[in-house]
Amino acid sequence: MSTPSTTAPDPLLEEPSRPGTSAKYLGGRPYYQYLISFIIASVFLYSCYAAMAFILLPNSVQTIEFQHYFTGTSVQDVNAVQELTNLKQSIEAGTTTATADQQILLDKLAAYDAARAKSISYMMMIGSLFTLFAQPIVGVISDRWRSALGRRAFWIVAGAIGGATFMVGLRYSSSIALLTVFWTVGQVSLNFMQAPLSTTVADRVPENRVGMVSGLSGVGMMGGFTGGSVVAGLLMNRLGLNTYFVFALAVVVGALLFVTLAKDRSSKDLDVAPFDWIGFFKGYAVPMRDHDFRWTWVARFFMFFGYTAISNYVVYILQSHMQPALSAAEANTTYAGLSSAALPGQLLMMLVAGRLSDRVGRRKPFVIGSSAFIAAIMLIPILVPTLPAFYVFFILLAASYGMYMAVDVALFIDVLPDKEAAGRDLGVANVASNIGQMLAPVAAGQVVALTAGYSSLFIMSIIAVAISAVAIIPVKKVK
Repeated sequence: MSTPSTTAPDPLLEEPSRPGTSAKYLGGRPYYQYLISFIIASVFLYSCYAAMAFILLPNSVQTIEFQHYFTGTSVQDVNAVQELTNLKQSIEAGTTTATADQQILLDKLAAYDAARAKSISYMMMIGSLFTLFAQPIVGVISDRWRSALGRRAFWIVAGAIGGATFMVGLRYSSSIALLTVFWTVGQVSLNFMQAPLSTTVADRVPENRVGMVSGLSGVGMMGGFTGGSVVAGLLMNRLGLNTYFVFALAVVVGALLFVTLAKDRSSKDLDVAPFDWIGFFKGYAVPMRDHDFRWTWVARFFMFFGYTAISNYVVYILQSHMQPALSAAEANTTYAGLSSAALPGQLLMMLVAGRLSDRVGRRKPFVIGSSAFIAAIMLIPILVPTLPAFYVFFILLAASYGMYMAVDVALFIDVLPDKEAAGRDLGVANVASNIGQMLAPVAAGQVVALTAGYSSLFIMSIIAVAISAVAIIPVKKVK
């Protein structure tokens, strides 16, 4: 008579107490395969966000708006606006006087500057409005998803493919309206990848490693932002709008690598209650009833508001705020240079901050300190609007923002009111980012249009980031 065989438990995995959920990685090959594939997927995902938001969309918008205002004039292309901007700065400095013909062109320049700022602001607002609830929705759905591939894999791949498809649409958009439609739907799709991917940290990583993995998550995020900016800035002047294809391919590859190398347990045995739409929408408010979660949410909102108000306009700042002004092509390559220069300090801070936060058992000093420092250094471009000073500002901004992101993710995981609803609650946490990213461009576009400059934009961001620092102070259950 044979004895039934039993499978010895894997010492590298902590089996879940709830059937259909993920095992946690305790070390060894499964843990490192997860980390590597997670970082790659994050890098490719966020590189798409950065390439589109910081380089490709601003260039698409200003090309369209240039045609509206300068077709038929002596200003032949977007790069030629540089000379007109330098003329404007000379007139403002009192070193020259405009002729009648020059004044006509300067009036068109003012209208062009205001139009491109408003167009990009409305695009970003509409995109963020539609993505506002995308992450919580897919978070809740993926919490309940039954599949042989686990709860998150399908949504990670589907979001990547959808995002790539609409990036191709952006390539062929010839109007602000079309750009807005494809940007919005593409961003929603990428959010359907982002939310489940981020939630795998709560699913699969033990609590004593969450800070470190959050730091690595931040490395993937910021590495993606930097890499996307660098690659897009360099390729834009060579491939033009065909650069969209590069990033569409990258995000799909990243998603497929993750679900292949970091295979999850089947969720077919997941026990879930019948879906309740009323309860679902009420669920949005559940984590916001928690004191600590609510204050952390407010802090993230103001940080993303202040940071986005500047980051979405860097290409335009380089063309219109720097003295002397840069051309559109120079702004693209300079952005690549800025991002490359900022990357080492940014990665170092993200790696060190997450690990150090775990070691000392404190989150708040890192988040508050980095926020306050960001607010302070935003004075640099106001006081010294030159390119060398902007390099200093950008490097310091990247390093301090790297520290913030590394620890802020861990802080949110620490204050989750319900670990069993991590997907939902982290999705609600990301709503703070989305609202900040939604409102910041609108406010920024109006500020630039009304003041005809970017100094006031930096002042607005300083106030927002300072509020972010103060909002962390009331958090009680995390030191």
